[in-house]
Amino acid sequence: MKRRLGPRELLYPMPAVFVVSAADGEVDVMAVAWIAIAGAKPPSVMMSIRSTRKTLELIERSGEFTVNTPRADMAAQLDFTGIVSGRTVPDKLREAGLTAVPGAVVSAPIIAECPHNLECRVARMFEHGDHTVVIGEIVETHVDEAVLDESGEKPLADRIDPLVYIPTVREYRRLGEKVADAYTVGKRFIG
Repeated sequence: MKRRLGPRELLYPMPAVFVVSAADGEVDVMAVAWIAIAGAKPPSVMMSIRSTRKTLELIERSGEFTVNTPRADMAAQLDFTGIVSGRTVPDKLREAGLTAVPGAVVSAPIIAECPHNLECRVARMFEHGDHTVVIGEIVETHVDEAVLDESGEKPLADRIDPLVYIPTVREYRRLGEKVADAYTVGKRFIG
């Protein structure tokens, strides 16, 4: 039997990433779990950020940001950037022991320690309740060579070892084992 919980912001699991923004010499970083791919043509991401965040203020001023996928062993650094405000701790990257590296296309830096980084330009922003939804076009992707498959073209999730967030219980976890091949396992139900 299922129990009704009413409208809740629950989805399992949620990516847990660093979002970095920069404008007028200021740089800020924050943890974001409300993020997803928004489209393929053009490649884009969408995220929801509380409207009071300094990172969002810098995104609004510059129109650019980066998304940086941490490894599971980076949970403490990610959590720190989510619970401490850039208004009170002006250099959260340094305080978390993270290295900012210039992006190739946008003004916001990428995080060297993260095995996967996306450089993004804002395509659209709009208010939704107490959050701002940001849709960003991905203008460059960086991937550590160590996490690529043998062809050197595809990042492998088990090598990235991405951190994920579990809402309600407020836990960070790593991904589990492979269970099937996508676009293949479901063919058994076709005709």
